[in-house]
Amino acid sequence: MGLNITDGKGRGYDASVSESNRLNTSSKQARRIFYVARNDARAFTATSVDADSAAGDIVFYLKNTSTTRNMFVKDIHVGGVNTSLWKFWVVTGTGSGAAITPTNTNLGSGITAEATCLGNAAVTGLTTGALFGIVRSPANGEIDEDFDGALILAPNTAIAVEFDTSGSNSVTEVICAFHYEAVDRDN
Repeated sequence: MGLNITDGKGRGYDASVSESNRLNTSSKQARRIFYVARNDARAFTATSVDADSAAGDIVFYLKNTSTTRNMFVKDIHVGGVNTSLWKFWVVTGTGSGAAITPTNTNLGSGITAEATCLGNAAVTGLTTGALFGIVRSPANGEIDEDFDGALILAPNTAIAVEFDTSGSNSVTEVICAFHYEAVDRDN
C-alpha cells in the first residue's frame, strides 16, 4: 500500500514522482524580509540624514526594545558627500539624540517597530563594544552592507553606525532595513 501526498489545499491534486523516483517539487523564493512584511507586517526601514556630521560622530543608533522578538538586520546603507569610513558597533548605554520613527514596509499595516532609533544628528551617551563591520564609501556615493538578516539583535541589544573619517561638516545618510521574529520561532 502506497502513501498518497496531496497538495494540502483540499483540491485533490496528488504530488508526482519523476522517472528516477524523485519527488517533483517547486518553490517560490524571496528574501525572508519579504515574507515577514507580507505575513506578519513586522518589517521596517529607518532613515537618518545628518547635514552636519563630523569625524567620530555616531550618526545612527538602533536598539531592539521588544521582549519577545529578535530583530534581524537585512542591511545598512551608508553614504555621504565626502569619501568616508564607516564603523558598525555593538553598543551599550542610553543613547541621546533625535528620535527616528521606523517605517513599516507593509504600508497597510499600523504595526510600529519595537525599537529605539536615533539619528539625524550626532548620537551621544553610548559605549562602543564589538566592532562588527567597516566599509568605505566614495565621495557623493553609497555602500550597502548586506547582512542578509544574519545580524540578529536579541531583546535589549543595540547597534550604532559611526561616521569615522572624512571632512567635517559633511552630509551623511544611513538607511537600515530590519524585521522581527519571535525569539522561540522554529524556522
